[in-house]
Order: sequence, then structure tokens, then C-alpha cells
Amino acid sequence: MKFRILTTICLGLLLATSSAFAVSPGNDLLIAGAARTSRWTADLYINNPGTTSVSVDVMWLERDQANPSPVTATFPGVAPGETLILDDVLRNTFGMSRATGAFRITATGGEVTANLVVFTGAGSESGTYGSGFEAIPAASATSAGETTTLAGIASDGDFYTNLFALAGASGVTMNLDLLDPDGNVLDSQQVVLESYEPWLSSVASLWDVASFENGTAQARISAGSMVLLGSKIDILSNDPTTLEQAFGAGGGTVDGTYRFAIWDSMSFATGGNLEVDGGVVVAITGTYINYDKTDGQDEPECTLLFQFGAGFAPTAVVDFETGVEFIDSYPDGSDLTWTITFMVDDNLGFTGTIEAVGENFTGIDEGCNGSFPYLDFEGGKAE
Repeated sequence: MKFRILTTICLGLLLATSSAFAVSPGNDLLIAGAARTSRWTADLYINNPGTTSVSVDVMWLERDQANPSPVTATFPGVAPGETLILDDVLRNTFGMSRATGAFRITATGGEVTANLVVFTGAGSESGTYGSGFEAIPAASATSAGETTTLAGIASDGDFYTNLFALAGASGVTMNLDLLDPDGNVLDSQQVVLESYEPWLSSVASLWDVASFENGTAQARISAGSMVLLGSKIDILSNDPTTLEQAFGAGGGTVDGTYRFAIWDSMSFATGGNLEVDGGVVVAITGTYINYDKTDGQDEPECTLLFQFGAGFAPTAVVDFETGVEFIDSYPDGSDLTWTITFMVDDNLGFTGTIEAVGENFTGIDEGCNGSFPYLDFEGGKAE
């Protein structure tokens, strides 16, 4: 419905500081890539940084398949400060001479950190080379509604790059974009993975771009969650370098209730609530007024306070990056078509705009027809 009421609604937006992720402790850790072949060996290091003993489960996840019941090795009684060293972990712990996939590590009784070192076999006169892969807490995985980047990839005469991803418990649906140094999208492909499914692709196979250097992979998650890493290999020496994804500080999910404000140019605000569940905006309930719609004499053309959101249908959070349109209809036969655009920042808040177009208003409300100037749209996650 609509109301001929002029009222101000004051909202407080929740603010949070940002932090960078290094090797992070957790009780559920994900390592996106691992292998044992005739060329590569993997050593796994798990440290207990806490003050009490923990029990650790190490799960092997086979590539290109869901892993609902993975093979698991259990290590009880890892003491405070102790580092569990699993040399050639796939052969010595899991009895595999050849395997490709990923690891999930869980801890009971506390948190642990973990690193995997993948390297060439010993015995060569030139020594070994390889890469280290950091374990990422599952709670810090990139989730529905989030975007992450991985910079420094290349596919040319000097380097090639492999991308690794590991889906979380609910799988993942993601669009992987190739960006040039100016941020332009050169190509994009969708990747869908099942529960705890590891994935590997060379960038040359993933994107239809003949050759590039200094590219950035951008992952936009529409459902589920995942962790991502890259390996950039020197063609001449075959020496790989690990490339890590960017992390925010918002935690592992975009889901929750956001309180929002809608601001005009005079800092007059109305607002409401926005609900996100499973990476999908399931409800928008708010009020709207726009004093910026004037008659040319600096007088507002439309002084109605509208309730909006009744005509909204559940829509993925990521779709709001390019704008989502819906129509609210009112009892007197008038309509407002809304276009809402916003981007979520670290799962803590969002910023964007709201635009409205009115139709079928009559009488003293005729000034509500036509396009309204856009208003700023800002929200913060409620505690």
C-alpha cells in the first residue's frame, strides 16, 4: 500500500574493519589441490597452535567427483605445539601411488593450521622444486554472493597457469572471468561442482583467449562456496609458483538480515530489511520516498511514502550487480517498477542504487508518474 505520510526513518549501519588472511587456524580446513604422480610428491604439515590436545581427521577428496564419504585417516592426541608431519602423505598414509585431488582436514577439541608442500622427487643432481599450498578455513571460503580474484596468471610462450578449486559441503556454482590488467572481461565460463569436489583446469583450456600475460581470474559465486588457488609454471624450467586468491573479512556466508537505508540528495532517509538465505535474496521489505522528483520549481512532485517489496521474487545476490527489476502494484491501480542494484562487501554490508518508474497515478498523485531520480541504497548486516 501507499501512505500520504511524511516521516523520517533513521538507520544505523553496521561497520567492520578489514583484515588479511595469512596461514589461518580452524577446525575445518580445505586445501584445493594435491597430487602424487611419477613426478610429484606431497608432504602435509598440520600444527596444533592451541593449549589443549586435538584429534585430527585428514580426508582425501578425489578430483572430478563428489566426495560425500571420503577415505579418512585419524590422528588422535596431537599435543599443544606439536606438528604432525605426514611425509609423502598419499602413499604413506593413504596407500596411493598415483592420485589427484584435494584435502579436507577437521580438528576436534581445538583448531589447527596446515600446509601442503608439493614437489618433484629427490635424487636429481639439480635438486627439487615445487610449491606450498595453504589450508583455508571452510568458514572463510568464497560463498554465494561473493566475488574473489586471483592475480598474476599467464598463458603465453613463457608461462602457463593451472587453476584449482575445491567446492564446499553444498557444492558451488561459479562464473570464472578472465580480466586484463585494466579490469576488462576477456572471456567467462561457468563451472558447477558437487559437494567437496576438487577441480583443475589450465587457463588455456578454460578460456578462449589465445595468449595473455598478467591476467586476473575473477570468480563470482552464485551458489555454494569454494576455495581457489593457482599454479603458474615457467615453461623453460618447469618451476611452479603458487598464486593465492583474495580474501575479505566478512566470514563464510552472505546469508542473514541486512538493515538498509535509502538516501536522497538532501540526506533524507527511509529504509527497511533485506533477507538473504542460501545466497538468494528472499525478501525485501521497506519504505520509499523521493523528494528529488521535483516539478522544476524545487517542489516535490510526489510526496507519497511507498511500501515496496510485495512484488519481489527471490533472486540470487549476484544478479543485483547488474540490476534486478520488479513491479509493486497498489490498490488504486497504480504501479511502481523498481530497479535495485548493489554489491555486497565482505558479507557485512552493501552499497548500490534504487530507481523507480511510476505508472497509472491519477489526480493529485499524477506527479508520481514517470522516472524518479535514483537514490543511494546502503545496508549493513544485523547482529
